[in-house]
Amino acid sequence: MAKARKQKNGGGEQKGGDNSEAVVRHQKLCLSIDMDRRRIYGYTELEIVVPDNGIVGLHADNLAIESVTVDGDAAEFEVFPHYLHLDSENRWCSVSSASSAADAAGSVYLSSLERELVPNLLIMCCKSSKSESGQQGPTNSENGVKSSGECKQNVKSKLVRIDYWVEKAETGIHFEGNVLHTDNQIRRARCWFPCMDDSSQRCCYDLEFTVANNLVAVSTGTLLHQVLSKNDPPCKTYVYKLNVPVTARSIMLAVAPFEIFPDRHSNLLTHMCLPANLPILQNSVGFFFSAFSHYEEYLSSSFPFGSYTQVFISPEMAVSSSSFGASMSIFSSQILFDEKVIDQTIETRIKLAYALARQWFGVYITAEAPSDEWLLDGLAGFLTDSFIKQFLGNNEARYRRYKANCAVCKADDSVATALSSSASSKDLYGTQCIGLYGKIRSWKSVAVLQMLEKQMGPESFRKILQKIVRAQETTRPAKTLSTKELIIASTNWQRMSSVWDKFRQFANKIGNLERPFLKEFFPRWVGSCGCPLLKYDASGCYYCSL
Repeated sequence: MAKARKQKNGGGEQKGGDNSEAVVRHQKLCLSIDMDRRRIYGYTELEIVVPDNGIVGLHADNLAIESVTVDGDAAEFEVFPHYLHLDSENRWCSVSSASSAADAAGSVYLSSLERELVPNLLIMCCKSSKSESGQQGPTNSENGVKSSGECKQNVKSKLVRIDYWVEKAETGIHFEGNVLHTDNQIRRARCWFPCMDDSSQRCCYDLEFTVANNLVAVSTGTLLHQVLSKNDPPCKTYVYKLNVPVTARSIMLAVAPFEIFPDRHSNLLTHMCLPANLPILQNSVGFFFSAFSHYEEYLSSSFPFGSYTQVFISPEMAVSSSSFGASMSIFSSQILFDEKVIDQTIETRIKLAYALARQWFGVYITAEAPSDEWLLDGLAGFLTDSFIKQFLGNNEARYRRYKANCAVCKADDSVATALSSSASSKDLYGTQCIGLYGKIRSWKSVAVLQMLEKQMGPESFRKILQKIVRAQETTRPAKTLSTKELIIASTNWQRMSSVWDKFRQFANKIGNLERPFLKEFFPRWVGSCGCPLLKYDASGCYYCSL
């Protein structure tokens, strides 16, 4: 196993970590799970377009790397732990009050977030000529240039294999008795398999998981087959394939003695839970095909993945009430309800419907940049709202919209971040999407899209969403969506490229959006923060303050 290299002062970790040109075309993950030792072990293979310098940077936190090969040959590699106390002693020495302690803690936290962005597993994908250069001395500089040129020609596409294991992981993957599950927390896929844990990197996956014969391994993608070994005791290997490019964060895994409940209306849908919860599972998911078919009809598009699986685990095991991955979601079984319970019915249906909407907007289609996350979050909420109106009634939809808008008005003050802001997205490292303020941002995102729908008309806005989804299916391999794209679909207040001009012309044609008041819509509601307050004086006159 490679030893972790100590970081030098002045940002040694940053050196050699530039990974902007490397691209993962395909990744294969083959793992065995040992529940008794809380250990996973195996290998991953990545087909990578290698940058000109021949160095590939991957993310691999708290993983024991045993060996790395490139096209079958052993390769040099180095691991830089992200979580080293570099200069925290100096920061804490200056602490003299509660205020300075808070500043020091904040500084340490920001430093750890900054280091998470840098790849920490560096792999040399071309043979080094250091030994030859050392023997021949400085007179052989021309040969060195030639070797570099040869390296550029030969390292463009490589198959990188990494054998590794992880035991008693504390984050990313969780063990509890005979249950294992992952979560989709930001920058935590790297904690259970080496990958390019970046929202801009998407690829297809082949997945194989070997577990005990009495356990079920459910993961992202379509289950191709199961293989029962002849070992004693026997093991079972579950083989999955995902043909739709997704981010590493969207890969999920759950292993347990699950009970499997196929949906009664569609063979694409499967529901799983622990044996004790099977009766209430059957009662809770009976509606689900209605939401599934409604979304397909509303978007005029088939489900983007080959299947969809819902997994329910015990509340004490769940990191959050819900986690979303490609073609799969994991929930706390706390949301399941008995047929005698009425109050929980609406909450459960909305939560499951939102997770399904996330499959289109958030997993299949991702944000082009961190500042565009609000748009996918808003579209998923908007789609969920259409389900609420259709199946739970307009009164329920309006009541929830009213409560959400009240919360947004109270929280979205002058110190809140704008929905789309490159500066704030960079400074907050993605944390703006979690916690209470993450919910506020989601509610505001939905409110902004609902205002836009009201100006365009429901049918025109629906056609825009259909156009967006259809474009991902046919002409856009990246499957990303940006705020700029939605802006062009609504107004032409900025100068855009010809590609977006075509989209704008389509939106203008079906939505009649070249109206003067829309020219300030996005700068006001998306590019800035705060909500207008409508007040009235003693004479009964209304006035607006920002």
